[in-house]
Amino acid sequence: MRRISAVAVLVGVVVSGCAIGPATDTDPGGGYPARGIAILAPGSIGGGWDTRARGMEDALTRCGVITKDVTVANTPGAGGTIGLAAFVARQGDPHQLMVMDTMTMLGGIVRNHSPIDLTTLTPIAGLTESVGAILVPAASPYPDLRSLLADMKADPQGVSWVGGSLGGPDHIAVAALADADGIPVNRINYVPTGGGGEATSLLLSGASTAGIGTLAELKGQIAAGELRVLAITNSTERIAGIDAPTLVELGYGAANLASRGGVLAPPGVSKEEQQAIVDMVAKMRDTECWRETLRQNNWSDGWLPGDDFGRLIVEHRDRVTEILTELGLSA
Repeated sequence: MRRISAVAVLVGVVVSGCAIGPATDTDPGGGYPARGIAILAPGSIGGGWDTRARGMEDALTRCGVITKDVTVANTPGAGGTIGLAAFVARQGDPHQLMVMDTMTMLGGIVRNHSPIDLTTLTPIAGLTESVGAILVPAASPYPDLRSLLADMKADPQGVSWVGGSLGGPDHIAVAALADADGIPVNRINYVPTGGGGEATSLLLSGASTAGIGTLAELKGQIAAGELRVLAITNSTERIAGIDAPTLVELGYGAANLASRGGVLAPPGVSKEEQQAIVDMVAKMRDTECWRETLRQNNWSDGWLPGDDFGRLIVEHRDRVTEILTELGLSA
């Protein structure tokens, strides 16, 4: 069985209403959980991983999936690898879970030279995906993505991109797009930021040519007509209300690297214990509490149970390692 290491980005909202029956009818695995569950968010309070962890806590308890307590702890730092190192030490304990997302955690492992391979952990489930976008200021001379990439190919340094952290999912996505178009990855001009407002300010001021981020972060500026979407990322379908094609439509499917937010258990968890946890999380996913968490965070359902999630992590690990090596961020 493939085992995976992880990190996760999270959801925290408190919502009433349940879509399933009493916990005594739904506790999976012939008695699992036998005691309280601890969920580790290897990032700061209020961040994506924390939000997902607290959303799980709410859905498991308020919507009656289990009768035991659920607690959330935060261990931020080094792209999630500090929390990851602590989590691996909880070997064999099925009551310990960790949230993560594939691109962010894997990037943190490569950049911080973590000795831990995610394949040593136990994959439980992929849970969420966030639709992203490539954007330009409303007054940009670029009518579409192809014209932007044509200028980037002619002069990679002349096109400035802005997005999230160095070596993070946004940076990886821009590098993958450049690679798919035959542009040397190590020549792209990428300005890392804390995301959100900082990235938007650089775009609107004209300091950056194009930006990349999640629609949830940028929807206000898009709706106001300040930013224009050239392409949808992390999705194979167009988004209602956004007049822009997907990367897949444009022939850049190889660059459509959608980070999957999910949950893992420590190494050394048995096959039976893994299945019991998967069953529990599957019931959580079916609650109105969890559906409300998805809506409030503009996440789409990214369900991928057990070893299927493990195989996706392996695919993403290989691609992330390749890209960050080309960017010179793995040495």
